[in-house]
Amino acid sequence: MACNRNIILTPVIYGDTWDGLSEVSFTSDGNAFSSDLASVRMFFKDSDGVTGLELTSAAGDITITDASAWEFDVDAIENMPLGVGIWFWSIETTDVQDVRKTRIAGTLEILDDATR
Repeated sequence: MACNRNIILTPVIYGDTWDGLSEVSFTSDGNAFSSDLASVRMFFKDSDGVTGLELTSAAGDITITDASAWEFDVDAIENMPLGVGIWFWSIETTDVQDVRKTRIAGTLEILDDATR
């Protein structure tokens, strides 16, 4: 599966709750993967590549709901801490055989709160 790097997430107003991602799943060329999903990480980086936020299944920010089906949820974030601007995000998976791959990526815009 090639990494899709063009996914634009719905913008969030600075300080508001980001709804997260639910029922994310992957297949390998339309087929099941040969081993189970072990961990998931999601990074948000600025235009200089500096990480502004990292979410992980190890920390409980991402819940693997079915490891054999490669299904997971990225939890909502109250008071999204990222600053106003465009953030580049990616989701990286690791299977039980320790194969790590970036599966999807894109951008998320944090909008200025008009009442600030």
